[in-house]
Amino acid sequence: MKPTTHQRQIVQTTRPCVEVRASPGSGKTTTLIQRVKHLVRSGVSADQILVLSYSNNSVDELRNRFLPSLEQKGNSGKKSSTSKKSVASRELPEMQTIHAFARSLVAQSGHSIDVVAPADSAALLKAALRSCRKDAVDRNLWHKLDGTKRRERLDLVRALLKDSYRVKQLLVAMNVAQAQKQGLRDVMTSRKFSAGLATYAPIALAVQKRLARAKTVAGKLDFGDMLEQAVAAIEDGARIPYTHVLVDEFQDGSAAQNLLLATLAARGCQLMVFGDPEQAIYGFAGNNYTPLDEVVDGAVIMPLPESHRLTNQNAALAMAVAGKNTQKIVTMRDGVKPVLVSSRGPSEQSRAVVRDVQQLLEKGVDQYSIAVLARTKATLKAIEQSLLASDINTARKGDERDTRHVQRVLRLVRLVERHAKTQQPIGPDAVKHVVRKVKQAAKQDWKSRARGLQKAASSSSLEGRYKECRDFYLKVLGGVRNHPKAQHDINSWLAKCRDYGSSLEMLRATKEEKPVVQTMTIHAAKGGEWDHVLVVGVAEGQLPIYKAKDSAAQAEERRLLYVAITRARVSLRLYYAPTQHARSYKKSEKLSRFLQLANLQQALTQEQG
Repeated sequence: MKPTTHQRQIVQTTRPCVEVRASPGSGKTTTLIQRVKHLVRSGVSADQILVLSYSNNSVDELRNRFLPSLEQKGNSGKKSSTSKKSVASRELPEMQTIHAFARSLVAQSGHSIDVVAPADSAALLKAALRSCRKDAVDRNLWHKLDGTKRRERLDLVRALLKDSYRVKQLLVAMNVAQAQKQGLRDVMTSRKFSAGLATYAPIALAVQKRLARAKTVAGKLDFGDMLEQAVAAIEDGARIPYTHVLVDEFQDGSAAQNLLLATLAARGCQLMVFGDPEQAIYGFAGNNYTPLDEVVDGAVIMPLPESHRLTNQNAALAMAVAGKNTQKIVTMRDGVKPVLVSSRGPSEQSRAVVRDVQQLLEKGVDQYSIAVLARTKATLKAIEQSLLASDINTARKGDERDTRHVQRVLRLVRLVERHAKTQQPIGPDAVKHVVRKVKQAAKQDWKSRARGLQKAASSSSLEGRYKECRDFYLKVLGGVRNHPKAQHDINSWLAKCRDYGSSLEMLRATKEEKPVVQTMTIHAAKGGEWDHVLVVGVAEGQLPIYKAKDSAAQAEERRLLYVAITRARVSLRLYYAPTQHARSYKKSEKLSRFLQLANLQQALTQEQG
């Protein structure tokens, strides 16, 4: 595709610090690659160029995109005769996550780089709390306070030690504080954390200091420590072999990560960052978009507004949701208006989604080009089961089903059926053989297990036998609580039992490769695009989610809807139905506030489910 004027200006700029504001589907990655190629053609060695992103997945995607592109000469489209190996060695820049780059800087300075595993974080925090308790009892902590206040704080430490849920909350708050370069006490008393942690704010500083000490004693660093030490290493003169640093998905950065970029710019690195502020959706982890000109003096903003993905109609809805301050999305093709489908309840909503997917398939649409998105996995689950019951296979991105669990349950059903025909009891060895490849939680009493499985033989339907064998199998695994993913995988096939004449027929079906409709949360969908996108659950309380209380959380929920809308290349359908959250009993009765404005209603076609 011929580069646009904006792309050429970005690729060829001589400005030392640039933020590229990229619209959805505007060729951001292509522009980044062309910028690298331009630098190499201009005499910059590839090993002087560093490309950073914020996740391993995005770095892998960049690598996959870079090599085929660098086999082309410039923008001409003519293939180079250079081999892949020599292209890679001469023209492929260094590509890393920002944390991996920080780690390499810390290694230069000789510091320990043993990163704390998530499972160890809570143990270290509890060690810090125990240290607080001991120091308070020994009057080495809070000794300037009167006895009453000291005892009150000691009681808070003791209460926190007994509350594993609050300990996990405090770990999250500490990570957010470090990422946002804020005081821990301020984060604990913020609206996001105040309900669970404000009570413990008086002991925040003491716990934080002792956690730092506990990590030092254990020789551990967390990601926040690594960023801080990387900044210190640069300021102390660490070797930086790069003259140009390019950053993908800049909107996903945190204050701590931005400080690292600013420190690189201060050392003379030319900086170009790419992102879309309207796709900043990781505030829950402490990430918070800040314009580059507020991070680095003299930085300029260059727009990349032309979207090759969106139609005029989908772009109009996206801009209306984003609000008047967003960058205008320039589109090049016409389409149909997005549709808002209103239903009377969740069941009717599921039927509407199934109906619309079936209509697309009847028109010859490839199943892989259809995506069903939702704010939460719970909303997706009901839709997936309804689709599967209608013989429409699905695969959830980031949480693909493992049919091995289903196949083992069906083999147990077959075992039950064979013994029911012969009126023979099920032997323990036969049961043990079926589940021989299962990683079992504990030693099994197979005689007792075989007797328990016998109950399934009394069921007259395939569905009933499947349920009994499912329960048996999950007990062998170690219980539902320990294996919720396996339960989900097995239950996803429960509705299909009525469609098959026998367990053997159903077992064969699990082994067949079938096209699938993609399902995923909106967070998982970021970066993807599909011809047809169905966004389920646009009710107040679902999107925005009921837990989003303050203005910052509400703004992020609005950006989530923007991300969902901008995944669609051709058609977009949104589904609203009043519902009730199963755990909190919160009712979602109204249409999302993000879709209630008059200009938004004009951008949508209304349908009843």
